[in-house]
Amino acid sequence: MAMKKCIILFMVAILASCSDTQLAESIADVKESELVKENATGSAEIKALVERARWGDGQAYLQLADCYRDGIGVKKNFLGMLAMVEQARVHGAIHDEMEYVTKIPEDNDIKRCCDLMDKSCSQLIEEKDSVMVQLATIDSPDVLAMYGVLCVESGDSIRGFEIIRDASERGSDFAALLNALLDWKGNIQPDKMKLEQLAERIPLAYKLLGKLSLKPDENGIVDERKVAYYYMKADEHALLSQREAKWLLAYHKDVSIPELTDSDVKRLKSFICTPGERVEIVADTVSVDSIELDNQ
Repeated sequence: MAMKKCIILFMVAILASCSDTQLAESIADVKESELVKENATGSAEIKALVERARWGDGQAYLQLADCYRDGIGVKKNFLGMLAMVEQARVHGAIHDEMEYVTKIPEDNDIKRCCDLMDKSCSQLIEEKDSVMVQLATIDSPDVLAMYGVLCVESGDSIRGFEIIRDASERGSDFAALLNALLDWKGNIQPDKMKLEQLAERIPLAYKLLGKLSLKPDENGIVDERKVAYYYMKADEHALLSQREAKWLLAYHKDVSIPELTDSDVKRLKSFICTPGERVEIVADTVSVDSIELDNQ
């Protein structure tokens, strides 16, 4: 499986821009994610940004992307940045993802990750040796995970998965999710139990669990209550997509979810509106510059 395809699978799972058919075809075609880390000096500011984002504030998503990109108030996190950038696009703060990526400083590790991700499969194979050397010079668990994926796709699965496990132990959420989603050959084979174990530490797993739970069981039954639970957990971290929010509102209308307050319903309705239709967001304004660097 190509590294670019692997990352795209994660992005699709994160962004919920795919259809149910696409999901069934590729499944699932993607703390600590310390989004609300209590002991960080930027905790209050991060929480305020998350709350604004939960109302559909695209600029708040952009600021959160910067926080994940640079480790400001949260752990530096490649997948977290991707998720926030896509949400910023959906909510009108940027035209497309490249508008954000092109503005990342050239010396930033994540920019180098994005540049690598932009290579075609044939380029990755042709330039494998030089790419390996480049990856080896970047001290980043997420980049190490990509190095492992490249080893797997070049035929060295044993070494590749050893590297991915090492990246996971060093704190890469990307690697941890890879371990829960891929079999030893590198094929997509989600392990729901592993994802359950990861979800509290890596909230993106809640989105994956929600999508997996939408598939009928062996009796043709969908446990919608469980889907709702996973989506509400994703919502706590500003990770809910508009499509998922619509599903949650429709389910609440049918069965009335006790955990959803009137304020939550109002917020979700605002969230699924286009930027021009959205109600005024009352959360506090936050400047990323006021959030101190996370030292972890």
